[in-house]
Amino acid sequence: MKDTRPEIEQKYREMLLARSGEERLKIGCSMHATARSLVRASVLARDPLASTPELRRALFLRFYGWEFGADDRERILAWLGREATELPKSPRRVPVNWDDLEMALTSNAEEWTCYLDVRTGEVQMVPIDRFGGGDWPLDEEGEAELEAGHLIHVEPLESSVEYGWMTEFAESVDDARLRTRLETALDGRGAFRRFKNVLADHPAERKRWFAFRNARVTAAVREWLVGHGVDPVTVPPTSRSWSSRPSQAVILSRSSAANSWP
Repeated sequence: MKDTRPEIEQKYREMLLARSGEERLKIGCSMHATARSLVRASVLARDPLASTPELRRALFLRFYGWEFGADDRERILAWLGREATELPKSPRRVPVNWDDLEMALTSNAEEWTCYLDVRTGEVQMVPIDRFGGGDWPLDEEGEAELEAGHLIHVEPLESSVEYGWMTEFAESVDDARLRTRLETALDGRGAFRRFKNVLADHPAERKRWFAFRNARVTAAVREWLVGHGVDPVTVPPTSRSWSSRPSQAVILSRSSAANSWP
């Protein structure tokens, strides 16, 4: 279905062509990343414990499946599933601190640099703004720990992932008026703040949102752990309050860093 008027489509095309090649490439990459996050969220909505190969197969089918014949499609799906069973190393069993790893995955990349210590399961968080926004200056000991695989850098999830969760939650709201308010809140800049402000007036739905988000974040942590060869020997908390959750993460400042690595 195509409901865009030709003159509007032409105007949009002219606006895109007026941008530099680099800008158009960034726009395309951003749109693809958003689409990928939304597909991933829809898969996890059906099965929050979906494995990494299951997610890869779902993404392939959604984006590229129609480009292949049935035989080729089945061969690719089989290969995607087999890839995950041929890991070069056995997963490392780690007493993961779920709360802090979840916080690291949902932290602001411009404010924190986070590492998971696979020996203790704890997360080390470095406040970037304390030393001018630069990268974490590992000393020789820290570099050795990273290279040895004792520390794993935790890259936060893209903001589009949580936006996808909010969009999915809004669609699940039964109250038509509230659903419309949430969908309106998600349109444009400041969507995260407006979304939370709307839910503040609806305690029951706000509580449901926390449970909904908790399930999605826990699934994202599971996927991250599998992708980094970590087998958690601890289990995620059955409940938590995202509005006032204390952190046990080790927070390092630049001045104390040299003597803080385990």
